[in-house]
Amino acid sequence: MKRIRLHTEKTEKDHSDSTSFDNLFRLYYDKLLHIAKGYVVYREDAEEIVQNTFLKLWENRNNIGSIRNINNYLYTLTRNGCLDLLKHREVRLDYSEKKKSIQQQFLKDEAASLLLENELQKKIDESIDLLPDKCKEVFVKSRIEGMKRKEIAALLNLSPRTVDNHIANALKYMRLHLKDFISFFF
Repeated sequence: MKRIRLHTEKTEKDHSDSTSFDNLFRLYYDKLLHIAKGYVVYREDAEEIVQNTFLKLWENRNNIGSIRNINNYLYTLTRNGCLDLLKHREVRLDYSEKKKSIQQQFLKDEAASLLLENELQKKIDESIDLLPDKCKEVFVKSRIEGMKRKEIAALLNLSPRTVDNHIANALKYMRLHLKDFISFFF
């Protein structure tokens, strides 16, 4: 196997590295893409893996002289990138399936549903208590007491736009604070 070296001299180093890198890229890109497509389903994933392979090569260009066989090195980087992607997807899929199964079991059980409902109410109350005073006051009047925004604005001497902003901020905060519970229902 022909050994390809990236130049390491300071003078014209960047240009030499860039030229050598371009040559490696042209020489190996299609071959590595073919290998990656053998591991992963989607072409976009294969392209991303090969791009990451060349990115790692570029980032380690100062140590390229210690690589004895660039072909094996690039193949190994590509294969490991494919295996990492597959492993990551498997873990995500496994987690998603387990979470869905637990949620379905939890919602089918009446006692568990009641427990969940009580826990959710407690979390909602805590979230409302953590809102800034004016925001909390506007939110409670809107969402709990059922007042319209113009009524709230008149009662609290605020503009309707300010009422809208308080409600929007409260909802944004509530979504963030209740995100664990929201996933149970969607």
